[in-house]
This record gives sequence, C-alpha cells and structure tokens, in this order.
Amino acid sequence: MEWDQILRFSTFKVKHVSMPKEDNGILRIQLVKRAESKFLCYRCASPLTRCHSFKRCQVEDLPVLEHKVLLNFRRAKGHCGQCGKIRLEAIEFLSSSNPKMTSRLAFLMYKFCEVAPVSRMAEILKRNQMSLWRNDLLMLETQYKHYKIPILRRISVDEVYAKAHHEEDENHLDRFFTIITDLKTHKVVGVEPSRRKEALDSFFKKIGPERCALIEAVATDEHDDYLRSVEEHCPNAIHILDRFHLMRHFEEALNETRKLLLKMLPQPAARKLAQGKFRYIFLKRDEKRTPEEKSHMEQVMKDNEAFTKLELIKERMITFFDAHDENEAVEIFNEIEAWAKESGFPPIKKFCAKLRKKWVYIANYFMCKISTGVSEGLNNSIKALKRRAYGFKNMNYFMLKIMQVCGLMSSRYLDLSGNWTPAGLELIGPQT
Repeated sequence: MEWDQILRFSTFKVKHVSMPKEDNGILRIQLVKRAESKFLCYRCASPLTRCHSFKRCQVEDLPVLEHKVLLNFRRAKGHCGQCGKIRLEAIEFLSSSNPKMTSRLAFLMYKFCEVAPVSRMAEILKRNQMSLWRNDLLMLETQYKHYKIPILRRISVDEVYAKAHHEEDENHLDRFFTIITDLKTHKVVGVEPSRRKEALDSFFKKIGPERCALIEAVATDEHDDYLRSVEEHCPNAIHILDRFHLMRHFEEALNETRKLLLKMLPQPAARKLAQGKFRYIFLKRDEKRTPEEKSHMEQVMKDNEAFTKLELIKERMITFFDAHDENEAVEIFNEIEAWAKESGFPPIKKFCAKLRKKWVYIANYFMCKISTGVSEGLNNSIKALKRRAYGFKNMNYFMLKIMQVCGLMSSRYLDLSGNWTPAGLELIGPQT
C-alpha cells in the first residue's frame, strides 16, 4: 500500500519517506502540493492571488506503531483580495486549535482527555501537561462553536456546586452552575454560570422563542429565580416542582420535630432510644424496616404518643406522590395538614404552608410525572469529574468538560467537524 493511500491527503502527496538513525526512530514524511489543489486563504477561504513566499512547516501526525511521525512541507503565502492582506494558504489536515499537529492527532488527544484527567494523559503520552490542557480547551471551544442544542420537549433544571469562593462583585448564587438536562436523552444540553434568573434566561435565549414554545414540561426545585424564568420564556410548558426536593424538605421538617419531641421525653432511657441512629430508622418506610428496627420504633412510640402521630404523618406523606390524580393528592394533603395542626408540630405546619403556597406547581406533577432525578444523577457524575481533576481553576473549561462528559459534546455524538455522528442522530432523533 502506498503512503498516499495511508495518509489520505487531498491537496498533498508524499514525495519522500525517511527514518534517520540520529532521530531515534522518528518517521519523517516529505510532502509536496498537488498541482490541481486550490490556493485558498486560511482565514476566509477566498482564493489567493500571486504567491508571495513560502514557509517551511513541520507538523506531528498520528504515530505509526512506536514511531513518531513528522510531516514536512512548504506552506505558501499569497495576497487575499477579501482580507486585503498577505495570508497563509489553508491546509485541510492542520488542527485549528494547534497548527503544530494534524487535526486527527488533536482530536485523538481530545478523546483521551475525555476519559482521563489531563495530568494522567500527559504522563502516558509523554507530553507537556500545559500543552495538552491548552489543546483540550481549544478543541472544546471549537466543538462548542459547532454544537447545536437539539429540539427539547421535557427538561429538568438543577444546580451544581462549582466553586468555593465568589468574587467581590458576586454573591453565593454565583458559586453554582445551572444544569439543563434533556429528559429524553438523559444528557446535559446546557450549562450556565450562576444560579440567578439571568443564567436560565440565557439558555432560553440561545434556543429562541420558537424552540421554547415547543417545551412541554419543566421540572425544577423551589428556587424562585427558576420559577420566574420558566414562566417568562416557556408559555406552553407545565412547570413541576421536583418531588425529591420536596420530600427532602419534609424529612428536614420531620427531623426538626423529632428534636423537639426528644426534649419532651422525661426518662433518660427513652431519650436515649430516640436519638443517634434512631433518626435514620424513623425516616424509613415502615415496610422497609428490619424486625429489630420495628421493635425499636414500637418502644419509642409506647413511651411518647407524639411519636406515634409523627409516624402516621410520615407514612401518609410517603404515599402523597403515589396518588393517581390531583383530587386524591388533595385528600392526602388535607389529612396531613389537619394532623399537623391537631398535633401542634411547628416544623410540619410550616412545611404544609409552603406546599399550600406553591400548590399549582405541585399539582402539575399529577398531569406529567417527571422530576429532576436524572439531573441529580448527573450531578454525581459532575462531582466525580471535579474530584478526578482535583478541582478546576478555569470555570469556562469546567463548563465545557461537563458538556463533554455528561452531555452531547462527547466524541461519540459529535465528530471533528461538529456534525452529529450516527450514534448522536440515533440518540437525539429527527430534528424537525
């Protein structure tokens, strides 16, 4: 097989191949330009006129077995009528992020850094760590320019903790990223800095009002900025408060009530039974408790009737999101609210008041049963990515890595030119 067939360059052909002994096994390939190839500007792709001069270039390509491959060629300069300047000619195989290597080598290193930290890949590939990081960042930025958000129908919005400190002109909301997840593909489709309303507004502006109108349902937590942004930009969407966040707040209210009841227990022995690991036993469903845990609960409830009432409220609240429709959910909620008022549990009453205030968003769950569960799972992947890299100083790089590792900017779904691969098209479906 000839070298031209192996390298597959459309505008250059192989003139000479050598491996000098003094180069320690480096394979050097001399290229010459084909006579029929076009002479175009590398900036605007306009034809260049009258060759001005030549620049000798040496570019690294993919290795052959254990041998490093260097391509040597002359790159012409010419006058560009569009730019009005002397410009270098366009070379189809050069990387746009690093002109010292071919695009396929840069893309391969980009794929390596997708599955392992840059520091580890620099050690394996025997390259400078900063050089490899710069290549990865530039490749990510190039891919993001080509990236197009697919058509969305159902999404979830959640935040992830990004940095420990904020700048002087920022507040605690700027320590987070807003993560937008497509509930069809279970992939991150957008990452915006901060947890402000402007962050989610920015995402909706990127996809435009026509695409926003196609969104059928949005699941978020109780953050008021998210509520206002969805109401403003997604007029046709059903907005649902996430069940997992609500149940977490209910468990916090339960624990606060348990602490209040603990102070009311007169006997030291009974108080000992109701603290420590009892917290985790109490939050469990009764059907999931072990025989020892059930016996423990019975002893505590025997010593204090208030724990029995709290147990009834907890078991009833667990069935709230299992209701078949809104009417059944209203009945369950009214029972819980009445029991909380009768028993005089301030944290539970406060929780019920919050639920009543935002009932319209909770009732939507029984029309379209979605949640931010997928986003919570992806948050674990983002935290693992952060730990793997021992943290990120560059927040833009961190956001792009989230899009790569947890989203559709993965090399499995986007090729070198930013086009959807067959796997990507199969995942996102028809985009019409």
